[in-house]
Amino acid sequence: MDIRAEGERLERILLGQELFVSTVKGWLEEERSQDEIIRAVVRTAPPDRIDRLVGLDAGSIYHQGSIRSLAIKYRLRFLPGAAFKGHIPTQAVAAVRRLERSTGKNLSAFHLLAPARRFRLVDCEADPLLFIRIAEDKYYLVHRWGGDLSWHRAVWAWPLRSPLEGILTMVLLATVVALMVPTSWITSDGPANWWGGHRLLIWFWMLMVTAGFTVYGWFAFFGRFSRDAWSSRTFN
Repeated sequence: MDIRAEGERLERILLGQELFVSTVKGWLEEERSQDEIIRAVVRTAPPDRIDRLVGLDAGSIYHQGSIRSLAIKYRLRFLPGAAFKGHIPTQAVAAVRRLERSTGKNLSAFHLLAPARRFRLVDCEADPLLFIRIAEDKYYLVHRWGGDLSWHRAVWAWPLRSPLEGILTMVLLATVVALMVPTSWITSDGPANWWGGHRLLIWFWMLMVTAGFTVYGWFAFFGRFSRDAWSSRTFN
């Protein structure tokens, strides 16, 4: 075979591979650009926008009341995308793109359910759930990531749900401490039984101490119960 012809053939092969690699790089750059556009749209979603969509999975549609209950249980905020400052992972972006392809619409009515630290809260210095607002009081769940919806977060947030849970927590804490205090620390009467008026006295005293510290800390750090803060854009 002619060496020159063989060299030209090899050159054409190499040029073809280079063109293929260049084309693939262009596709990847375009995909990344599209992903960044979607992230920007999520982070600038206005509060009053509604995307009227049809043909959605009914199992992923949630009423605002259900979202409120979840936000109170785990002490989360439910706010428009314009308030979100956390990272939006590739999986969430891919879920948005799939939804746009299936509905044939460009989405913009994004809301997120996430811990307060994930938002840009007014006068402020996890797992987020990305929703699309599809009606006045209905939202479609697009994607969930992170790990903030855990049982220990629900336990931690329980005293902060409402004043009732807060008072019950104080009473429970005072009761546990009062039951654990040795009798010799309460009374100097040697033969005193474990149970008696002295035990009720220490329980009442512990309740007053617990309530005092709680009230002071609550007002000092601008505490708010979850039932009032779940949809608030303010930190305190």
